[in-house]
Amino acid sequence: MIVINSSPAINLTAALGSLELLADLYGTVIVPHAVFQELEAGAAKDQTAKLLCATPGVEIRSQPVAIPAWLSSLLDAGEAAVIHTALQESIATVILDDLKARRTARAAGLEVTGSLGVLVQAKKVGRLPSLRVAIAGLQARGVWLARDVVEQALRLAGE
Repeated sequence: MIVINSSPAINLTAALGSLELLADLYGTVIVPHAVFQELEAGAAKDQTAKLLCATPGVEIRSQPVAIPAWLSSLLDAGEAAVIHTALQESIATVILDDLKARRTARAAGLEVTGSLGVLVQAKKVGRLPSLRVAIAGLQARGVWLARDVVEQALRLAGE
């Protein structure tokens, strides 16, 4: 089980064209209410919200969670909801791309992966033919990735 934020969901949609891989890798994928609202707000530009609704293994939460002040003062609503949901439900791992959110999640005792981490894992288990092609898909959509991070991901994936 894992909790996902909007940016990784959008990035993985851009890289893969679908999100079915998430449930294959992690089991149930939790999408907090605040995250789904962010995705729906951008639905005119992107199909991620629609894909999440149609993807087996994805659980979209219909009710917002009350975010503690310490968390809402640090992060946007979606990131805070991801971390709070994981903490409240004892879900060990979250998918976050934002550096500040990743640091906050780690400080709260959570394991963190991001878009590239999911893609590397997919490559390692044989569910992604080419990490390099997936990264090119992200970059073609305007996703900025630090060169050293890309190189490290390619090394981890054996490419």
